[in-house]
Amino acid sequence: MRKDVKRAAVILLSVLAFLGGLRVWQNDSRGDAVNDYRRKLGTAEEPFLAHLRQDSPTNFDQAIQAFTAGQIAGITFQQVSETWEKDFTTAVTNIRKLKPPNKRLVEAQNLIALGVDGYVGLARLYNLAGQLRILADAEKDKTQKTALNQKIQVVLQHAQEWRQQRTDEVFKAGAKIFNDLLLEYHLVEPQPTSTPQ
Repeated sequence: MRKDVKRAAVILLSVLAFLGGLRVWQNDSRGDAVNDYRRKLGTAEEPFLAHLRQDSPTNFDQAIQAFTAGQIAGITFQQVSETWEKDFTTAVTNIRKLKPPNKRLVEAQNLIALGVDGYVGLARLYNLAGQLRILADAEKDKTQKTALNQKIQVVLQHAQEWRQQRTDEVFKAGAKIFNDLLLEYHLVEPQPTSTPQ
């Protein structure tokens, strides 16, 4: 009888070890799928991210600041905003073509795509501001010129509010879900939290 108990214990431990190894393999496989998806998402986002880099000649924030300060002509800003719209639309299309490996990444991908799509709308608003600046610069009547300049300010204010209250928030929500999943699979190191001094 003791031999049977020992054999059963050995068989049970072997099965448990096999199942534990299978679980580790599944987690590793899922982690690999998420890591592959991360690379694909980075490639898909590249047309968008290229305009957010500080060293980019078409840097989104720098161009907006220069236009607001009157350092960029309306035609130049209009051309830059057309480039943004084209590249941001390409990024949205690329992101939506991806096949996420799990449901949480589906949600993250949808939010990220919506956030980038919001930037397409921003590019269109900035294109309008550039067109209005072209008209204001060509206008001879001071009353009309003032009215056009006021419209430019309204469009710029609307774009700023849209970005802060909607576009960036949606994009950040998707990025947070994605980063939380990367942390869960130990694909990135957790960022130390700063403590107030």
